Amino acid sequence: MEAVKHLINNAIAEEQHSQQLHQALYSRLEQVSRLVQLPEHNANDRLYDFVVRYIEDVPTMLDNLQSAALEVGLLDYVQPVIRVAQEFFTSPPQEMARQGGLAALMSQAYLAMRLFEEVNETYIFKVGQPLIPLDMAMSNIIVHTLIGEPFANDLDALVEQAVGQLFTPAYQSDNFKAFMSRKEADNLVHIWRQVPCMSAEMGLASQFG
Repeated sequence: MEAVKHLINNAIAEEQHSQQLHQALYSRLEQVSRLVQLPEHNANDRLYDFVVRYIEDVPTMLDNLQSAALEVGLLDYVQPVIRVAQEFFTSPPQEMARQGGLAALMSQAYLAMRLFEEVNETYIFKVGQPLIPLDMAMSNIIVHTLIGEPFANDLDALVEQAVGQLFTPAYQSDNFKAFMSRKEADNLVHIWRQVPCMSAEMGLASQFG
């Protein structure tokens, strides 16, 4: 994950001079304000802090997920998810060539976070429990809005394609389902701390209650 962290640190340093992401976020304030309650003052700074936290959380969550999966014996099933999420940063899709700096990393983080969300939904459907104990739904909606359509929709399509490739027959086997249903598989939730809704934690409460 060190390569990903290095990319993030460099992009944050570059943003201090270019202010490119700050300007992009400012142009989206009105759309985001329809989703969440933005502060009356310094709304753009709050949104910037949220995006940086959103980006920085990806390698942290990947580290935590790998450690927890190793401890409970799930690494063989979790490692492909970790690999794809990491490759979104280190080998971004060609569709993202037009972006640079923190704006590019926001889109790459969106791919990783949407991957986590889709993997969870697939696991719940197939196994009856989530693989990754986190709630990123509202945060992903906010970032989708910040990225803007139709590009954000193109990124969603890339995630759906990746999820389809991840779920090989091994994930649908009776052995895997039996493993996930065992009591010790629940330890993943307890070993890796339950992650709250990040947007609410950062003061961006939903407008929809």
